Amino acid sequence: MAILKIYNDIVDETERLFLRDIGADGVCYKSITEFLESIDENDSEIDLRIHCKGGSVVEGWAIYDALRDSGKTIKATIEGECSSMATIILLAAPKERRFAYANATLCIHNPALCYLESDYYTRLTADKLDTLAEDIKKQADMLREEQTKMVDLYVERTGADRAELESLMSKDIFINMARAKELGFISETVVPITAFNKPKFKSSKQMAQKESKVQVKQGLLDRLLSMAGFSRLEDVRMVDQVITAADGSEFTVEREDGDPKVGDKAYPNGTYVLEDGTTIVIEGEVITDIIEPGAEEEEQEKNENEGDEPTVEELQKEVEELKEKVAEDEQQKEELKKEVEELKETVAEQAKALKGTVAVSSDEKKIIDKVNGAGGLAWLNKILSMKSTYTASNRKFVDHTDGNRSEESPTQKALREAREKAEAKRKAKA
Repeated sequence: MAILKIYNDIVDETERLFLRDIGADGVCYKSITEFLESIDENDSEIDLRIHCKGGSVVEGWAIYDALRDSGKTIKATIEGECSSMATIILLAAPKERRFAYANATLCIHNPALCYLESDYYTRLTADKLDTLAEDIKKQADMLREEQTKMVDLYVERTGADRAELESLMSKDIFINMARAKELGFISETVVPITAFNKPKFKSSKQMAQKESKVQVKQGLLDRLLSMAGFSRLEDVRMVDQVITAADGSEFTVEREDGDPKVGDKAYPNGTYVLEDGTTIVIEGEVITDIIEPGAEEEEQEKNENEGDEPTVEELQKEVEELKEKVAEDEQQKEELKKEVEELKETVAEQAKALKGTVAVSSDEKKIIDKVNGAGGLAWLNKILSMKSTYTASNRKFVDHTDGNRSEESPTQKALREAREKAEAKRKAKA
């Protein structure tokens, strides 16, 4: 049985990290999911122990859902205080498995905000006050929805009267465990036993389809009841099982209900065969193995079958199957080699096509397009071979037609820009 202790306020992960930095701690949804993931898959029970003032509504609901969705059998015990959102987490356990110490306290109340979620203004104008009032109204509606959600769960999981729960939430007061039991938050109170170290109380036990015999030594039981302050066996909450094997020997399992499971604490050590044929092995005061009836025969038969020598026909068939598998592997190998060769050829062709190519900028591409439009490389060579006493920096072209056109034609501009770039590259190299 995995023990989950909720002894701190319920906070989000960020606040929990801050608290741990200053030497405190909190309980958040992430810490609970990590706990659930750490439980051995063979362990089907969670012992939830609560001493918590409550906290974050969002985190509390997430923890409740995680516990209910865990698939584990949950037992919850209030050890001190159970208030606010901690009462929601308490209800993750079924009513018959919710307990509390006699001196514990419980408080349910309406959800509330610690502070208004609004901007702080140094000057509150009429418009800003109207906006603030709207924000406060939204937050009030949100709290009422949350309050209804909580009451719905209380009614569902406790069976208490809705009006009575709402009245108690509005009062925001602590109640004792007798009142908590009346409302259905718990089923029983637990009396701490300090008169002796660990009492061993006996209960009836049903194994498989047949009920195992449980024998109670009346004299010893009476003494234990008297030491613990009980007058009747019915007043005691059973915590152990004493099981009688088919041969009359007895062993004790520390489990209050349900069938024994591997990992349960039990004693004395030994191998016990029950009346229905189930075998329970106890080593080191722990149940290490539970063998169902007929399991040993099945295992023995399996081992015998595995030890049989195969026939010649079976070996020949196996050889043929291996040959077919080898042939398939060879075929796949050839297909892979062919694919590799094809990929090599494709890569080589692409590399050849890309060889010698140079990436150009968008401006350079525009220049190349202009030159190609004017006549291509032959035209450019012709232009570059022309000699002039003017340079691109002091030469301009004047249009004497209508006076509205640019001083340079597109071709002239492209030529000038090409020369300027060539001159700049030459100077950069120099």
